[in-house]
Amino acid sequence: MFKKILAVLALAAVPVTVAVIRMKAARRLVPQPRGMVLGMYAGLPDYDYREELERIAATGATCVSLQAIYRMETGTSDEVVRHPTSSPTERALRRTFRQARDLQLRVMFFPTINLRDEAENAKWWRGNIHPAHWDRWWANYEAFNVHLAALAQEGGVEWYSVGTEMASTHAFPDRWRALVAAVRRVYRGKITYSVNFDSHDSFTFGDCLDVIGMNTYDPIDKFEEYPRPDAIRDAWWWIVNKARTLHARFGRPVMVTEVGYPSVAHAHVGPWDFRTDKPRDLELQDLLVGGALKVLRNWSDGEAVFYYLYGENLNVKPVGGPEDRTYAIWGKPVEKTLKDYFALPIFEGHIPPKPSDRHDAMIQTLVSDLRKERDYEDGALPPWAQDWMATHPADAAEARAVIAKEPRPRHKIPKGRESETH
Repeated sequence: MFKKILAVLALAAVPVTVAVIRMKAARRLVPQPRGMVLGMYAGLPDYDYREELERIAATGATCVSLQAIYRMETGTSDEVVRHPTSSPTERALRRTFRQARDLQLRVMFFPTINLRDEAENAKWWRGNIHPAHWDRWWANYEAFNVHLAALAQEGGVEWYSVGTEMASTHAFPDRWRALVAAVRRVYRGKITYSVNFDSHDSFTFGDCLDVIGMNTYDPIDKFEEYPRPDAIRDAWWWIVNKARTLHARFGRPVMVTEVGYPSVAHAHVGPWDFRTDKPRDLELQDLLVGGALKVLRNWSDGEAVFYYLYGENLNVKPVGGPEDRTYAIWGKPVEKTLKDYFALPIFEGHIPPKPSDRHDAMIQTLVSDLRKERDYEDGALPPWAQDWMATHPADAAEARAVIAKEPRPRHKIPKGRESETH
C-alpha cells in the first residue's frame, strides 16, 4: 500500500516538475530586448505607423522605442506643449501602442523635448534649457509627464522615459525624484531617464529610476580622417564601462536608449550630426554600427539596446535607400549588420552581471577622472567621484596606484587644446 501511494505521488509530481522546468527554460530564453527607435514625427499628428512597425518587427527586433516630439518655444520658456504638426494625437498614441503590442513588440514610450527653432539656432537645445521661472517649469513638466505616463499605462507600455539629454536640469535631483514619484502614481511599468554621453558626471538621481538609459554619441578617433577598427572597439568597451559604472553607482540596470550613426563622412567625429553637408559614406556607417554591435553582443548585463533611428523623413517613401544620409538602415549595408545582431542568441539575464566587471569599470572611470585632474588646467574630480572615493577607500587606493605609475606631464593642457594629447 505504501509503495502504491509513493507511485501515485511520483506520477502526480511529474506535471508539476515539467511545468517548473518549462517555466525556468522560458525565463532563460527570453531574448535580451533589442530593437529600434521609431520617431513619431511624420508631420501628420494622426499618422498611422502600422507600416513602420511591421517593417521593424520583420527585422527580428523584439522591441520598439516610440519617440514623440513635444516642444518648448525657446530655451527660456516655462511650458512644454504639443508640437502643432509633429506631436502625435492621443488617438495616434493609443493606436500605435496597440499595434506594436499586436506585433509582439515590447514598447518604450519616449517623449522628447525639442525647441521650436532648434534646427536653425545652435544656441539652445534641450541639454541647456534655462526656464525663466524654474518652479513654474517643473510644475508644468511634471504635469506633462503624469498625463503621458497615464496613457502609457493604459497602452501596456513596458518602459516610460521621463526625459532625455537634459543636462541643465541635473542640478535639481530632488525635483526629478518628486517627478518620478508622481509618475509612479499613474504608471506601473519601468521608469527611465536617458543620460547624454557627455553628462554622466552631473547625473545624480539614478536611485529613483528602475533602469538608467544612455544615449551613446561619443566621438570616436576624432582626430583621424577615418576611424581605426581597434579604436571603435576600444571606444565601445569604454562606453560599456560607463554603463557598468552607472550600475555600480546607483544599483540599477542600464540600457542603451540610442545607438546610431548617420551615413555621412566623419560620422565618427559627430555621430549626432546628420544635417552636415559632408558627402554620403554608407561604408563608414556600417563600420561604426558593426563595431558597436560586436561589443554590445558581449554586454549581456544590459537591460536593452535600441538602434536610432528608423528614419527622419517618413513622408518620403520608401524610407532610406543608398541616397539617404540619415541614421536609417534601409537599403544600405548596415541593414544586414543590424538584422544579424537582432538574430544573435543573447538572452535577458542569461549571464548575470559580474561584480568584478562593475568593479573594473569603476576603477577605470576613477583612473580616467584622476588623469584629467592631473593633465588638464580645467580638470577636476566630479563630486560623485570624490564622494565615491571617500566612501570606498580601497577603490581610491587602487585607482591612485595606477596613476602613480604613469609619468606626470611637464605642464597642464589648456582648455580647448585637447588635441595636444593626440
